[in-house]
Amino acid sequence: MGRAARAVCVSVPLLATAATAVLIVISTFIGQTNVNNNWLNSLYFLRLDTRYINAPQELADIPGTNLDNFVLDKIGVDLSIQNTANLVGVADFYQAGLFSYCSGTFDNATNEWNVKNCSSPSSSFYFNIIDIINAEANNGKNLTFPNQVNDYFKAVRALTRAQYICFIVGIGATGLEFILGFFGFLSRWGSCVTTFAAVFAFWTLLAGSVINIALYVSLSKTFDATFNTFGVRGSINRQVYILMFIGVAVSFGAMLFWTLTTCCCSGRRDRIIKGEKASRSGSPVKGYERVASPYLGGGGPAPPPPHQQYGQTYGKSEGPYEPMRHTQV
Repeated sequence: MGRAARAVCVSVPLLATAATAVLIVISTFIGQTNVNNNWLNSLYFLRLDTRYINAPQELADIPGTNLDNFVLDKIGVDLSIQNTANLVGVADFYQAGLFSYCSGTFDNATNEWNVKNCSSPSSSFYFNIIDIINAEANNGKNLTFPNQVNDYFKAVRALTRAQYICFIVGIGATGLEFILGFFGFLSRWGSCVTTFAAVFAFWTLLAGSVINIALYVSLSKTFDATFNTFGVRGSINRQVYILMFIGVAVSFGAMLFWTLTTCCCSGRRDRIIKGEKASRSGSPVKGYERVASPYLGGGGPAPPPPHQQYGQTYGKSEGPYEPMRHTQV
Protein backbone atom coordinates (compact mmCIF):
# COMPACT_ATOMS: atom_id res chain seq x y z
CA MET A 1 0.00 0.00 0.00
CA GLY A 2 1.41 3.37 -1.02
CA ARG A 3 2.03 6.50 0.97
CA ALA A 4 -1.12 8.14 -0.38
CA ALA A 5 -3.22 5.27 0.92
CA ARG A 6 -1.35 5.45 4.22
CA ALA A 7 -2.22 9.14 4.49
CA VAL A 8 -5.89 8.38 3.89
CA CYS A 9 -5.88 5.60 6.49
CA VAL A 10 -4.40 7.88 9.14
CA SER A 11 -6.58 10.87 8.23
CA VAL A 12 -9.81 9.00 8.99
CA PRO A 13 -9.14 8.34 12.72
CA LEU A 14 -7.44 11.72 13.05
CA LEU A 15 -10.60 13.50 11.88
CA ALA A 16 -12.71 11.22 14.08
CA THR A 17 -10.59 12.22 17.07
CA ALA A 18 -11.15 15.90 16.32
CA ALA A 19 -14.91 15.30 15.95
CA THR A 20 -14.96 13.53 19.32
CA ALA A 21 -13.35 16.51 21.03
CA VAL A 22 -15.84 18.94 19.47
CA LEU A 23 -18.91 16.87 20.39
CA ILE A 24 -17.81 16.25 23.98
CA VAL A 25 -16.87 19.89 24.57
CA ILE A 26 -20.22 21.12 23.20
CA SER A 27 -22.37 18.61 25.06
CA THR A 28 -20.48 18.65 28.35
CA PHE A 29 -18.11 21.52 29.07
CA ILE A 30 -19.57 24.81 27.86
CA GLY A 31 -23.21 24.67 28.96
CA GLN A 32 -24.56 27.00 31.68
CA THR A 33 -21.50 29.24 31.63
CA ASN A 34 -22.88 32.50 30.21
CA VAL A 35 -26.16 34.06 31.26
CA ASN A 36 -26.32 36.19 28.10
CA ASN A 37 -25.88 33.35 25.61
CA ASN A 38 -29.12 31.50 24.87
CA TRP A 39 -27.35 28.72 22.97
CA LEU A 40 -25.05 27.94 25.90
CA ASN A 41 -28.04 28.10 28.23
CA SER A 42 -29.75 25.40 26.17
CA LEU A 43 -26.90 22.96 26.87
CA TYR A 44 -27.93 21.58 30.25
CA PHE A 45 -28.10 18.08 31.73
CA LEU A 46 -31.16 18.45 33.94
CA ARG A 47 -33.86 21.08 34.41
CA LEU A 48 -35.85 21.19 37.65
CA ASP A 49 -39.23 22.91 37.33
CA THR A 50 -39.87 24.58 40.69
CA ARG A 51 -42.84 26.75 39.68
CA TYR A 52 -45.19 24.69 41.81
CA ILE A 53 -42.91 23.95 44.71
CA ASN A 54 -45.14 23.17 47.68
CA ALA A 55 -43.07 25.23 50.10
CA PRO A 56 -45.60 27.93 51.19
CA GLN A 57 -46.95 25.44 53.71
CA GLU A 58 -43.69 26.01 55.58
CA LEU A 59 -44.25 29.78 55.81
CA ALA A 60 -45.86 31.59 58.69
CA ASP A 61 -46.97 34.44 56.45
CA ILE A 62 -47.24 34.80 52.70
CA PRO A 63 -44.74 37.50 51.63
CA GLY A 64 -46.55 40.70 50.70
CA THR A 65 -49.74 39.77 52.59
CA ASN A 66 -50.97 39.38 56.12
CA LEU A 67 -52.61 36.06 55.36
CA ASP A 68 -51.23 32.74 56.44
CA ASN A 69 -51.66 29.40 54.78
CA PHE A 70 -54.57 28.42 57.00
CA VAL A 71 -56.63 31.40 55.81
CA LEU A 72 -55.78 30.67 52.17
CA ASP A 73 -56.91 27.09 52.61
CA LYS A 74 -60.18 28.28 54.15
CA ILE A 75 -61.01 30.57 51.24
CA GLY A 76 -60.32 27.78 48.76
CA VAL A 77 -56.94 28.76 47.31
CA ASP A 78 -55.16 25.57 46.27
CA LEU A 79 -51.48 26.35 46.67
CA SER A 80 -50.47 23.15 44.88
CA ILE A 81 -51.64 24.51 41.53
CA GLN A 82 -50.34 28.07 41.93
CA ASN A 83 -46.96 29.41 40.87
CA THR A 84 -45.64 29.26 44.38
CA ALA A 85 -41.99 29.84 43.44
CA ASN A 86 -42.51 33.61 43.62
CA LEU A 87 -44.07 33.29 47.06
CA VAL A 88 -41.09 31.34 48.33
CA GLY A 89 -38.59 33.62 46.62
CA VAL A 90 -36.96 31.02 44.37
CA ALA A 91 -36.62 30.82 40.60
CA ASP A 92 -39.09 29.04 38.34
CA PHE A 93 -36.46 26.55 37.20
CA TYR A 94 -32.86 25.45 37.71
CA GLN A 95 -30.57 23.90 35.09
CA ALA A 96 -27.46 21.84 35.84
CA GLY A 97 -24.19 21.99 33.91
CA LEU A 98 -20.76 20.49 34.52
CA PHE A 99 -19.20 23.57 36.15
CA SER A 100 -22.22 25.66 37.18
CA TYR A 101 -26.00 26.02 37.14
CA CYS A 102 -28.41 28.60 35.77
CA SER A 103 -31.87 29.67 36.92
CA GLY A 104 -34.64 31.85 35.59
CA THR A 105 -38.33 32.41 34.98
CA PHE A 106 -40.96 30.85 32.76
CA ASP A 107 -42.86 33.16 30.39
CA ASN A 108 -46.45 31.95 30.15
CA ALA A 109 -47.17 34.21 27.18
CA THR A 110 -44.35 32.87 24.99
CA ASN A 111 -43.99 29.49 26.71
CA GLU A 112 -40.23 30.05 27.02
CA TRP A 113 -37.68 29.40 29.75
CA ASN A 114 -35.68 32.60 30.25
CA VAL A 115 -32.37 32.33 32.10
CA LYS A 116 -31.80 35.22 34.50
CA ASN A 117 -28.85 34.11 36.57
CA CYS A 118 -25.88 31.72 36.35
CA SER A 119 -23.46 30.74 39.07
CA SER A 120 -19.73 31.21 38.62
CA PRO A 121 -18.08 28.18 36.98
CA SER A 122 -16.13 26.07 39.46
CA SER A 123 -14.27 22.78 39.28
CA SER A 124 -15.76 21.84 42.67
CA PHE A 125 -19.37 22.48 41.61
CA TYR A 126 -22.10 19.94 42.15
CA PHE A 127 -25.83 20.44 41.66
CA ASN A 128 -26.96 20.61 45.29
CA ILE A 129 -30.45 21.96 44.68
CA ILE A 130 -31.30 21.66 48.38
CA ASP A 131 -28.67 24.20 49.42
CA ILE A 132 -29.39 26.37 46.38
CA ILE A 133 -33.11 26.72 47.13
CA ASN A 134 -32.59 27.15 50.86
CA ALA A 135 -30.10 29.95 50.17
CA GLU A 136 -32.57 31.77 47.91
CA ALA A 137 -35.80 31.19 49.85
CA ASN A 138 -37.07 34.26 51.69
CA ASN A 139 -38.85 32.46 54.51
CA GLY A 140 -35.87 32.69 56.82
CA LYS A 141 -35.56 28.95 57.41
CA ASN A 142 -34.71 25.82 55.48
CA LEU A 143 -37.42 24.13 53.47
CA THR A 144 -38.31 20.53 54.14
CA PHE A 145 -37.43 18.32 51.18
CA PRO A 146 -38.85 14.81 50.79
CA ASN A 147 -36.88 12.00 52.40
CA GLN A 148 -36.26 10.36 49.01
CA VAL A 149 -34.55 13.53 47.79
CA ASN A 150 -32.46 13.91 50.94
CA ASP A 151 -31.34 10.29 50.78
CA TYR A 152 -30.36 10.55 47.13
CA PHE A 153 -28.25 13.66 47.64
CA LYS A 154 -25.97 11.74 49.96
CA ALA A 155 -24.42 10.18 46.84
CA VAL A 156 -24.70 13.15 44.45
CA ARG A 157 -21.42 14.78 45.46
CA ALA A 158 -19.35 11.60 44.96
CA LEU A 159 -21.00 10.80 41.61
CA THR A 160 -20.54 14.37 40.39
CA ARG A 161 -16.86 14.28 41.27
CA ALA A 162 -16.38 10.93 39.54
CA GLN A 163 -17.97 12.04 36.27
CA TYR A 164 -16.04 15.32 36.40
CA ILE A 165 -12.70 13.50 36.69
CA CYS A 166 -13.62 11.11 33.87
CA PHE A 167 -14.56 13.93 31.51
CA ILE A 168 -11.45 15.99 32.27
CA VAL A 169 -9.12 13.02 31.84
CA GLY A 170 -11.03 11.82 28.77
CA ILE A 171 -10.89 15.14 26.93
CA GLY A 172 -7.21 15.47 27.84
CA ALA A 173 -6.49 11.99 26.47
CA THR A 174 -8.42 12.87 23.31
CA GLY A 175 -6.25 15.95 22.81
CA LEU A 176 -3.11 13.85 23.30
CA GLU A 177 -4.49 11.29 20.85
CA PHE A 178 -4.94 14.01 18.23
CA ILE A 179 -1.36 15.28 18.65
CA LEU A 180 0.18 11.81 18.57
CA GLY A 181 -1.93 10.97 15.53
CA PHE A 182 0.29 13.09 13.28
CA PHE A 183 3.16 10.70 13.97
CA GLY A 184 0.99 8.01 12.42
CA PHE A 185 1.73 9.54 9.01
CA LEU A 186 5.38 8.60 9.51
CA SER A 187 5.16 4.97 10.54
CA ARG A 188 3.02 2.31 12.11
CA TRP A 189 4.88 2.85 15.38
CA GLY A 190 3.26 6.27 15.56
CA SER A 191 -0.15 4.66 15.10
CA CYS A 192 0.68 2.10 17.78
CA VAL A 193 1.41 4.77 20.39
CA THR A 194 -1.69 6.72 19.35
CA THR A 195 -3.83 3.61 19.74
CA PHE A 196 -2.99 3.41 23.45
CA ALA A 197 -4.11 7.02 23.93
CA ALA A 198 -7.29 6.33 21.91
CA VAL A 199 -8.21 3.31 24.05
CA PHE A 200 -7.72 5.30 27.25
CA ALA A 201 -9.71 8.27 25.91
CA PHE A 202 -12.64 6.12 24.83
CA TRP A 203 -13.04 4.28 28.13
CA THR A 204 -12.77 7.41 30.28
CA LEU A 205 -15.30 9.30 28.13
CA LEU A 206 -17.65 6.32 28.22
CA ALA A 207 -17.35 6.08 32.01
CA GLY A 208 -18.01 9.81 32.45
CA SER A 209 -21.05 9.70 30.15
CA VAL A 210 -22.58 6.69 31.90
CA ILE A 211 -22.08 8.21 35.36
CA ASN A 212 -23.50 11.54 34.18
CA ILE A 213 -26.70 10.18 32.66
CA ALA A 214 -27.25 7.81 35.59
CA LEU A 215 -26.81 10.70 38.02
CA TYR A 216 -29.28 13.11 36.44
CA VAL A 217 -31.86 10.58 35.26
CA SER A 218 -32.05 9.21 38.80
CA LEU A 219 -32.32 12.72 40.25
CA SER A 220 -35.10 13.58 37.81
CA LYS A 221 -37.06 10.45 38.68
CA THR A 222 -36.59 11.10 42.39
CA PHE A 223 -38.26 14.51 42.12
CA ASP A 224 -40.95 13.16 39.79
CA ALA A 225 -41.84 10.52 42.37
CA THR A 226 -42.45 13.26 44.97
CA PHE A 227 -44.17 15.75 42.68
CA ASN A 228 -47.62 15.27 44.21
CA THR A 229 -46.33 16.16 47.66
CA PHE A 230 -43.49 18.57 46.88
CA GLY A 231 -44.39 20.03 43.48
CA VAL A 232 -40.97 19.80 41.75
CA ARG A 233 -40.40 17.77 38.60
CA GLY A 234 -37.30 17.16 36.52
CA SER A 235 -36.53 16.69 32.83
CA ILE A 236 -33.27 15.72 31.16
CA ASN A 237 -31.99 17.33 27.97
CA ARG A 238 -32.18 14.57 25.36
CA GLN A 239 -30.40 16.62 22.68
CA VAL A 240 -27.33 17.05 24.88
CA TYR A 241 -27.15 13.35 25.67
CA ILE A 242 -27.54 12.45 21.99
CA LEU A 243 -24.53 14.65 21.18
CA MET A 244 -22.61 13.22 24.12
CA PHE A 245 -23.06 9.58 23.16
CA ILE A 246 -22.46 10.30 19.47
CA GLY A 247 -19.13 11.72 20.61
CA VAL A 248 -18.40 8.55 22.58
CA ALA A 249 -19.35 6.41 19.55
CA VAL A 250 -17.04 8.44 17.29
CA SER A 251 -14.28 7.98 19.87
CA PHE A 252 -14.83 4.23 19.66
CA GLY A 253 -14.58 4.39 15.86
CA ALA A 254 -11.35 6.37 16.09
CA MET A 255 -9.92 3.75 18.44
CA LEU A 256 -10.71 0.97 15.96
CA PHE A 257 -9.21 2.84 13.01
CA TRP A 258 -6.03 3.63 14.94
CA THR A 259 -5.73 -0.08 15.67
CA LEU A 260 -6.11 -0.89 11.96
CA THR A 261 -3.44 1.62 10.98
CA THR A 262 -1.07 -0.18 13.35
CA CYS A 263 -1.27 -3.50 11.51
CA CYS A 264 -2.27 -2.28 8.03
CA CYS A 265 -1.53 0.64 5.68
CA SER A 266 2.25 0.30 6.04
CA GLY A 267 3.10 2.44 3.00
CA ARG A 268 5.88 0.01 1.89
CA ARG A 269 4.50 -0.57 -1.60
CA ASP A 270 5.98 2.66 -2.91
CA ARG A 271 9.42 1.74 -1.60
CA ILE A 272 9.25 -1.72 -3.17
CA ILE A 273 8.19 -0.34 -6.56
CA LYS A 274 10.94 2.28 -6.49
CA GLY A 275 13.48 -0.41 -5.63
CA GLU A 276 12.44 -2.55 -8.59
CA LYS A 277 12.71 0.39 -10.99
CA ALA A 278 16.12 1.30 -9.66
CA SER A 279 17.40 -2.27 -10.09
CA ARG A 280 16.29 -2.31 -13.74
CA SER A 281 18.12 0.93 -14.43
CA GLY A 282 21.35 -0.38 -12.91
CA SER A 283 21.49 2.10 -10.07
CA PRO A 284 22.23 0.82 -6.59
CA VAL A 285 19.19 -0.06 -4.55
CA LYS A 286 18.62 -0.55 -0.90
CA GLY A 287 18.27 -4.12 0.19
CA TYR A 288 20.35 -7.30 0.07
CA GLU A 289 23.30 -7.64 -2.32
CA ARG A 290 25.53 -10.61 -2.97
CA VAL A 291 28.91 -10.22 -1.31
CA ALA A 292 32.24 -11.62 -2.47
CA SER A 293 33.13 -15.07 -1.26
CA PRO A 294 36.56 -15.41 0.40
CA TYR A 295 36.94 -18.77 -1.33
CA LEU A 296 36.38 -17.43 -4.84
CA GLY A 297 38.57 -14.37 -4.54
CA GLY A 298 36.07 -11.95 -5.92
CA GLY A 299 32.49 -10.99 -6.24
CA GLY A 300 31.96 -12.59 -9.64
CA PRO A 301 30.27 -15.89 -10.31
CA ALA A 302 32.09 -19.06 -9.36
CA PRO A 303 33.82 -20.87 -12.29
CA PRO A 304 32.30 -24.16 -13.37
CA PRO A 305 33.98 -27.35 -12.17
CA PRO A 306 36.57 -28.82 -14.62
CA HIS A 307 35.28 -31.48 -16.99
CA GLN A 308 36.98 -34.84 -16.82
CA GLN A 309 37.63 -36.39 -20.17
CA TYR A 310 36.20 -39.81 -20.72
CA GLY A 311 38.79 -42.51 -20.44
CA GLN A 312 41.39 -40.22 -18.95
CA THR A 313 42.10 -42.69 -16.13
CA TYR A 314 41.39 -45.80 -18.16
CA GLY A 315 43.78 -48.55 -17.42
CA LYS A 316 45.20 -46.92 -14.34
CA SER A 317 44.63 -48.53 -11.04
CA GLU A 318 44.06 -46.25 -8.11
CA GLY A 319 43.60 -49.01 -5.60
CA PRO A 320 43.92 -52.70 -4.97
CA TYR A 321 41.15 -53.48 -7.42
CA GLU A 322 41.34 -53.44 -11.18
CA PRO A 323 38.95 -51.06 -12.83
CA MET A 324 36.05 -52.49 -14.78
CA ARG A 325 36.82 -53.26 -18.37
CA HIS A 326 34.39 -52.12 -21.02
CA THR A 327 33.80 -54.70 -23.72
CA GLN A 328 31.53 -54.49 -26.66
CA VAL A 329 28.90 -57.16 -26.79
